[in-house]
Amino acid sequence: MQLSVAFVFSSLLILAAASPVELPNAIHIPLTKRGSFTTGDGTVDPQALRAHVAQRLANYQRGFIAYEQNTGKPHPLASPELAKRFAVPGNEYLSSVGNYMWSGTMHVGNPTAQTFQVDFDTGSSDLILPGVSCTENCDNHAKYDPAASASAKDLHTPFSVSYGDGTSASGEQYSDTIILAGYQTDNAVFGVSSKYSSGMASSQFGADGMLGLAFGSLSHMGADPFMVKLFKQTKLRDHIFAFALTKEYPELTIGRMNKWSYDGPITYVPVTTPGYWQIMMDAVSVNGTTVVQNVPAIVDTGTTLVLGRKADVVAFYAAVPGAQDATSEIGEGYYTIPCDNPPVANLTFGGRAFTMSGESLRGDPMASDASRCVGNVVGSDSQPFWILGDRFLTNVYAVFDMAAPRVGFANLPPPVDNSGDWDDSDDSDN
Repeated sequence: MQLSVAFVFSSLLILAAASPVELPNAIHIPLTKRGSFTTGDGTVDPQALRAHVAQRLANYQRGFIAYEQNTGKPHPLASPELAKRFAVPGNEYLSSVGNYMWSGTMHVGNPTAQTFQVDFDTGSSDLILPGVSCTENCDNHAKYDPAASASAKDLHTPFSVSYGDGTSASGEQYSDTIILAGYQTDNAVFGVSSKYSSGMASSQFGADGMLGLAFGSLSHMGADPFMVKLFKQTKLRDHIFAFALTKEYPELTIGRMNKWSYDGPITYVPVTTPGYWQIMMDAVSVNGTTVVQNVPAIVDTGTTLVLGRKADVVAFYAAVPGAQDATSEIGEGYYTIPCDNPPVANLTFGGRAFTMSGESLRGDPMASDASRCVGNVVGSDSQPFWILGDRFLTNVYAVFDMAAPRVGFANLPPPVDNSGDWDDSDDSDN
């Protein structure tokens, strides 16, 4: 991801459309995008790249375990290779450097709400916050104090979440009243951490906690995830949320779609296995050459890069003039592309192709050769699926429908003045 060291999306908004009776029409909450794969001299940081990929793959392995525990059957995308890779402590890839998620404000408790900054992650399901009893790696984080809330309830149930990369949290489960974007959710269950790992320290993790937006079958809490509970309790007609991760007006919209944030129809594809936001991707092509067809893909705002099966990614870069294997310089599965001539890729869903621009495919330049930039599509031999992270999502309007369940994509409009009109229509072509 091409970010400067101090890069911040200070203008990000989370836009919430309301129930027609009880809630205001739109509430704007600032969001921030933190994290960088860039060193101080503007070149790529290989350690940060490797750590981010390892973190997300470890997160998927942990999710597959939770899915099997909650449903009694293995997840269809779980692979022995992925399990083996993250079964042994001390793997060199399992270091935590930086964080790369979208974050915004949430309020917990009453009558006086406590305010927290949380990362929004469609690749996990649980809400985790640091508690007042947390003394390990919780400095400079806002801490939840159940004694300060009349609606807090200790569920006397421990939790422990470990992603295998040095990022973990453990503590006690609580329920309380939570307000996000003006929507109040009562008795929401979340983890209150008494211990954060070093990967969750404020120097590595800019938010206070994490809000997972995936399905309940991935939860480690044994309760409805926060977003599921929000939709059950509110009077929202549509159980959807949508991301528009643009430079001009990046936003998360809950309950409806903002018609100013997309252009043309929305193409929907069904979620094949509710857990992750897992769909089928018809094809991937680069420079007009189709390199893979009919492959499972997971849409994940918590992943910055696009991760693909190793053989698919080898074919991908074989179609890119000037692409070079960067295994010896960065790690296995990484490639470089010419900085001045990045390729254009198309990802096809529901019979419709969506473009991943050359700017999105081009990462930071190499320290050894500034004419070569890291490619933002990375291969992994431990996963039988693709992960579609921010580098793809910045090119589309993405709708997550928990009721159907399904994922929708639409083209982004040219930059315009966002007046915040809301779209009540189901403007889809499927």
